[in-house]
Amino acid sequence: MYNLGEIFYLDKEYSTRAKFCNENGYVIKEIEPDEKGRRFQIQEIPKPTQDEIIDMLRERRKQECFSIVNRGILWYNKLTTEQQFELDEWYRKWLDITDTYRNAYEQNQNIDIESIIPTAPSWLK
Repeated sequence: MYNLGEIFYLDKEYSTRAKFCNENGYVIKEIEPDEKGRRFQIQEIPKPTQDEIIDMLRERRKQECFSIVNRGILWYNKLTTEQQFELDEWYRKWLDITDTYRNAYEQNQNIDIESIIPTAPSWLK
C-alpha cells in the first residue's frame, strides 16, 4: 500500500499512512517543502544510541530497583537471611547493568535489552 521512503503531501490519506506507519514501525517526518507545499516522508524509527540506552537502563534501575532497596530498616528486618542475600544479588546486578550492557554490546551489537535485565526475587512480586 505505502512504502518506506515514500514522499507525499498533506492529503486525506494522511491518517491512513499514519496507521500504516504505526503498524509497521515507521514514522512520518516532515521534510523540506517545495513549490507545491509541505512534504512528508515515511521513515524508519531511528534506533537509540548507546548513550540513550544506558540512560534508559539507569532510569529503569531507579524505577524498578532503587524503589525497593531504599526501603527502611523496618522492612529489611522482616526479611529472612536468604531473602536478604537474594535482594543483595539482585541489587548488585542492577548496579552493574551499564557495564553488563556495554560488555554485551561489544560481543553482539543487536543485544536484546530484556535479556540483561536482572530478574527480581520471586517473593518481591
